[in-house]
Amino acid sequence: MIKTDFPIMPLHPVDMTSAEQDPDPDSPAADDDTYHSWVTVDHHRFDHNLSDSRWADCLFSSEIKCITLIDLAARFLPTKFPGPIEVSVLWTDDLTIAELNQQFRSKSGATNILSFPSGDRTAFNEGRLFMGELVLGFETVMSEAKVAGIAEQDHTAHLVLHGLLHLAGFDHILDDEAAEMEKLESYLLTEIGIADPYQDVTYTPVQARDTNL
Repeated sequence: MIKTDFPIMPLHPVDMTSAEQDPDPDSPAADDDTYHSWVTVDHHRFDHNLSDSRWADCLFSSEIKCITLIDLAARFLPTKFPGPIEVSVLWTDDLTIAELNQQFRSKSGATNILSFPSGDRTAFNEGRLFMGELVLGFETVMSEAKVAGIAEQDHTAHLVLHGLLHLAGFDHILDDEAAEMEKLESYLLTEIGIADPYQDVTYTPVQARDTNL
């Protein structure tokens, strides 16, 4: 079970924008190996900051599945994605994500992914709507994939999709919301050949959802 990530704190664009996100001369250079970007067929852009180099192999190996899911989700939900979008992603470690989890959610410990929706749905960058930021913690994500017996790339793609849906306004605070979100994730993942991550999972009550894979 995905264990976090309801939208926790809408961000005003002056607080956290793409490229920390500030498109000025201090932005990461194109040859900076800590910076990478995905641009999908439908022109959605994901800008990546690798603060933990252990993510590098997984970032590149999961790219095709991730960008395919991004386009598929946007086409399937046109009211949520009325045009090209931009998302910033921080690929970090458990220590950093634990600090953010405590700071913004008042919850102790690391988690797999946090979603920070933009507080301004009119913030555009080069014609793309800035939707917010995702943060992933390396040790937790890799451990979850190993325990579940699934490929790291597939679990990473699932988390990117999960986080993107949060940025679009989906949630799992209530059980009916969780059921809707999980059904949508399962459909989109199986469409690109990733096994349904919930098919063998016993339904978890909302009170326990943040502590179980």
